[in-house]
Amino acid sequence: MKRKLQTIYEYFSDYSEEQINDMLSYLSLEEKLIIQSRFGNNLHNPIPQDDWGEKNSKKYYGSIVPKMKKLLLKNSVAINTNEKNKQDGKLLGQLSELRTNDLSSRLLQLVEMQKTNREICECLGISINELYDELLKIKNKGIFYSKKYYSDGSIKYKYFSRMRELKRVYYDQSRTIITDPEENEIKILLISDLHFGNILERIDLIDRAYNYCIKNDIHIILCGGDLIDGSFSKGSQKISDLYQQIDYFIKNYPHDDSILTFGVAGDHDLSALGKFSINMMEICNNFRHDIVIGGYNNTEIKLKNDKIHLYHHVDGGKISKTKAPIILHGHSHKYAIDIIDNCLNIMIPTLSNICSQIPSALELDLYMFKGYIANSVVKHLYFGEQDFLLSEASFNLLNKRNVKYKSIDNLEPYKQMKKLK
Repeated sequence: MKRKLQTIYEYFSDYSEEQINDMLSYLSLEEKLIIQSRFGNNLHNPIPQDDWGEKNSKKYYGSIVPKMKKLLLKNSVAINTNEKNKQDGKLLGQLSELRTNDLSSRLLQLVEMQKTNREICECLGISINELYDELLKIKNKGIFYSKKYYSDGSIKYKYFSRMRELKRVYYDQSRTIITDPEENEIKILLISDLHFGNILERIDLIDRAYNYCIKNDIHIILCGGDLIDGSFSKGSQKISDLYQQIDYFIKNYPHDDSILTFGVAGDHDLSALGKFSINMMEICNNFRHDIVIGGYNNTEIKLKNDKIHLYHHVDGGKISKTKAPIILHGHSHKYAIDIIDNCLNIMIPTLSNICSQIPSALELDLYMFKGYIANSVVKHLYFGEQDFLLSEASFNLLNKRNVKYKSIDNLEPYKQMKKLK
């Protein structure tokens, strides 16, 4: 017959329940989640959870139990409870509330374990939209997290612990894509001026663009802005209400677990902010983690030691000073390339019917050398019944740059780690 598991109160029977509860409040979030894995949600009726295993057992008996004994022996909990609650009371209350929700608590644990968004969904048996909903609930309880984006299209989440992390997320208009140390060829799809809500939108072409990415092992899309048609339009609108426009975009912009879209917000996107204070950046941040809007007018995408600048005209705005070797321009709705001051300037064509040319997209193939973009190939694409390559051009971007080589940034050997799992 299987022996009944002792409660934590029976294990520490020399102390009162109040003392034990106070002691538990001093543990870290990871430690609390391991305790929950061991005992379940009801400490008076312990039931080990499915994720209780050798790894958690080693941490529990090897470090957490000795720590709990020390806290109880020193009686520090009873003495300092009021002061501790002043500092951490809000967070502890939130975590206590979250512990009653098994899905949320297991999600928090998986985030602590640095699982990717795909791995979290697989572990919890939920869809990607359900993951976004759960993370939004956690955010609404005051627990903030940043996102790490990877070149294979995956995302990892990390809790804020320092002021600079808040500043980076809320004030820094750049976004970083983590690459593998062995990854020196990166393929990117460029699209722009989608104008969701306009009668001349082409969602069918955007779907084909996604299929092109899947077929050609492309995991990153860069968008030059004007995701929605906004409050003013070239042509007729089939959706004029801005709230409905954005909801329509969130629901109908394609999704694939292996593709991330990074973009700059344009003048049509900005019109929603100016007219009704609707912030496209924050809406995507809450409901579509795979769509990353770095800023209005300008944003930069960091790759290793280099960067790509995205620009879209807005009234009163201008292009920011940049050392990026490539500047991508939205707004013009037509394709053009120019070299200005040794910088490759690419006008991204529109993927809508609001154009004088045909609606199209670009593939940008990057070849890195010692952390910097050395060469690029730009392919002009049309997505008809078949995918057509309209033109192709190559550019050397390193010869005339004054580059000082150093250790390479924004790397993680995540592809090798996957092979080891």
